[in-house]
Amino acid sequence: MRYEQLPLGTDHPVDIKIEWAHRLYRKYGREILASTAMKEALARYKSAIQATWKAMDETGISRECGRCATEDGGSCCAKGIENRFDLFILLLNLLMDREIPARRWDPEGCRFLGPQGCKLLARHVICINFICKRLYSRIPQRDIQRVQQAMEEETTLAFLLEEAVKKWLIKRLQQDSDEI
Repeated sequence: MRYEQLPLGTDHPVDIKIEWAHRLYRKYGREILASTAMKEALARYKSAIQATWKAMDETGISRECGRCATEDGGSCCAKGIENRFDLFILLLNLLMDREIPARRWDPEGCRFLGPQGCKLLARHVICINFICKRLYSRIPQRDIQRVQQAMEEETTLAFLLEEAVKKWLIKRLQQDSDEI
C-alpha cells in the first residue's frame, strides 16, 4: 500500500473512500490509537463534537433541524453530500469507534443520515457550519453565535487531527514501502 494509491480528495466514489478507510483502519488503526498524542487529539476532538451538539440542543437548533427534515423535507442532509467526505474524515470516524453506514437509510438523503440525524461523529465542514435561512429567522442571533463558537472549535480540531493523521500515514506508508 502506497500513499499515491489512496483515493485522495472528493473526486472518488464514496464507496471507494469508505473501502480505503476500512483498509487503513484494519492495517494501522491499532497503531494510531496506541499513540498517546493521537489518543489525546481524538479525545479533544470528540469533546468538541459533543460541545457543538450540546449547544445546538440547548439553543433549539437541533429541534428546528428535526422539524425541517420531517416537515419540509430538509436540504442540508440531501443525497450527494456524502461525496464531499474524504477518506480521512471517514477514517477519523473509525478511529472514534463510529460505524460507517453500509447503505443509505433515506433514498433522498445523505448516505450518512439516519433516523436520528447524522450517523457519523466526524463530519465535513459544510455539515458542521451550515446554518440555513430558517435557523436565522427562528433562532436568536446570540444563540447562533454561541453555536458558531462551538463549531469553530470542532472544525479547528478536525483540521488539526486530519493533518496529524495524514502526516502519520505518509510516514508509515513510506516506511512500509521501504521494507518491500
